[in-house]
Amino acid sequence: MSNKLTWKYSKGMVTDQEISKVENQLKIKFPKDYIEVVESNDGAYPSLHAFSMNSQEEMLNNLLSFSEAPYINILTTFENMSDRLVDGIIPFGEDAGGNLICFDYRSSEVPTVVFWDHEIAGGGELEKAITSICNNFTEFLNMLHEFVEE
Repeated sequence: MSNKLTWKYSKGMVTDQEISKVENQLKIKFPKDYIEVVESNDGAYPSLHAFSMNSQEEMLNNLLSFSEAPYINILTTFENMSDRLVDGIIPFGEDAGGNLICFDYRSSEVPTVVFWDHEIAGGGELEKAITSICNNFTEFLNMLHEFVEE
């Protein structure tokens, strides 16, 4: 993970029980590198938030929270978007425009990281709404950088 990356505005600590509850409801196991970050950065905002995808800059606004309310949490987001998410796509973060950063469990129990575009999904093209970002959560964190306007 980048030494420059810090997290702001955390909602607090996440317990193993809270993580297990969400994993059980979603029928998945979160990657260990992700758990290590969210345990002390629930719903936090990264200091470095831009990442490059298909020659354009996208943003990770914040991690989704494990807290039940009133925060934007993983389960509520998943439930609200489930009719527009392909099976095996589990959101863990969001950008400022309604798009989601997700884990993709479709081909493995060890998920890759993908971008989910709400406008494309809202138009009914669920598979086209998903764009691969990288192979794992640590790789994703290492991609984060300061946004640079050109």
